[in-house]
Amino acid sequence: YFSNLRVTPKTPLPIHNGSEAAGMWKVTFASDYGKFQGTMELHRESKAVTGTWSGDFGKDLNLTGTWRDGYVELTFVGNWQEDPKATAVPAATTLAGWIDGDSAAGRMKVEGRADGQWTATRQASVPIRK
Repeated sequence: YFSNLRVTPKTPLPIHNGSEAAGMWKVTFASDYGKFQGTMELHRESKAVTGTWSGDFGKDLNLTGTWRDGYVELTFVGNWQEDPKATAVPAATTLAGWIDGDSAAGRMKVEGRADGQWTATRQASVPIRK
């Protein structure tokens, strides 16, 4: 039930689709397992995204993905280590979200291990491959 409900028209906030994925990004992953950090160096050629991940899941890991007008889906196989004394095991890692200017955000998961939100800030631009 609703009482005294009022709907007021308002000008929508501007949406900036089509921001560029290419660049060096500083990433923070706030998951249900804890906080992780890393950097991504991304390159875009049309709708294909390639690059590397370096950080809490390993160094210089190959990353691939797709680009659609500001929306990215990225994957890489990281190294998951629950205990510093344990052997790291491979874990598929996925990021999906929106890039708006020099910031990005979305959902991230390490398959069967952790799930949560990621945010990123562009640190530097790299050339776009056409």
